[in-house]
Amino acid sequence: MITRRTLVALMAAFPTLRPDSIFARKVGREPILQLQYPAPTASAKPSVERSKPTMVEIKQARDIIDLTPSGPRPIDIAQSFIDRYFDTKPTVISQRPPPASLNPLIAEFLKPTSPYSNNDPIPWCAAFINFCICRNGGAGSLSASSQSFLPPAFAAVDRPQEGDVAIFTCFSEPKGQNIGLGHVAFFRRFVDEERIVVVGGNQATQEYSSIISEKIMPLGDQPVRRRLITGAVVSVRMRLNMFVRPGSFYERERP
Repeated sequence: MITRRTLVALMAAFPTLRPDSIFARKVGREPILQLQYPAPTASAKPSVERSKPTMVEIKQARDIIDLTPSGPRPIDIAQSFIDRYFDTKPTVISQRPPPASLNPLIAEFLKPTSPYSNNDPIPWCAAFINFCICRNGGAGSLSASSQSFLPPAFAAVDRPQEGDVAIFTCFSEPKGQNIGLGHVAFFRRFVDEERIVVVGGNQATQEYSSIISEKIMPLGDQPVRRRLITGAVVSVRMRLNMFVRPGSFYERERP
């Protein structure tokens, strides 16, 4: 678990990541919205039937995959989707709630990691990170669970580099028990001692509830709601658990 003392030490050790640097001011503050798609409510009905994607949409998704770079790092692969579509065609890299069809591009991310249906909302942040790592030649966690990236699957790091993986974990209220859910994204940089910039999928922006994006995430507790496997919706606290390092590019860079 990343402690506040560790974070302060990291900020001191990496002055280029401090909030007074030019790079740190590059991205403005963004409100943290619900990460789970769609935001769960007591009346949510995840069994609503989805429409089917068109053949044109399916072909477009496959063409996008074919044109996606393989590096140089997994985070660069993730960033390529933002660079290509976030401003010009955001619907291509986002998912809408039922009855909208499951985005064929997101379906491509999900294929290697988890069986999926055309009906229920599916968290896909881990599937997207796995896709980027595997496309870079590395071995992913082979799971659609955000918590599957925790050790021993990947090695924890005390001093994160750009491109490492940030794992957020949800804890129940009031007992603080780990409920095995959370969020996972690539670490871009520190904003300050309490926030980092991440690049990932299934993230919320002001306009979209589930999209590939770059956004600011708080490191400490943030209240969110999560749907359990039982279907129950619970209020939890989500916070940064740890940073881990993916393979591929980083392994090739070792002397």
